Amino acid sequence: MLELNITLFFQLANFFIAIFILNLILIRPIRDIIKQRNGVIDKMTGEADTFEQQAASRLANYETELVRARQNAGNTRNLGRKTGVLEQQNIVGVAQQNARAIVDDARGAVRNEAESTLKTLRKQVAGLSAGLADRLIKG
Repeated sequence: MLELNITLFFQLANFFIAIFILNLILIRPIRDIIKQRNGVIDKMTGEADTFEQQAASRLANYETELVRARQNAGNTRNLGRKTGVLEQQNIVGVAQQNARAIVDDARGAVRNEAESTLKTLRKQVAGLSAGLADRLIKG
């Protein structure tokens, strides 16, 4: 059985002194180091969260700007197409007018040529008719 004598008190005193000394030498410094590390980890976690929020914000801004740029590009493309169609219509209209003028000039030239040819042929017909009549009569 356990005897209660003076050695028990010395052992308890040694135990508490050992715990006190270990607390001063080991446990408190380790607790301080753990607190510092937890503080650093909390700080880094906070910075990481901040960076993550900034990255998410920048990504959202980028996507918004990308959508806006696509809309602007679409509007510019549509405006360019409309402008191109109008310019094409103007060019085609001018070309058609020029073609009509050329055709009208050609028709006028053909008419003039035909009239002069008819006049020449009519003059020649009279001479040919007279020559043919002379041949038939002499015949």
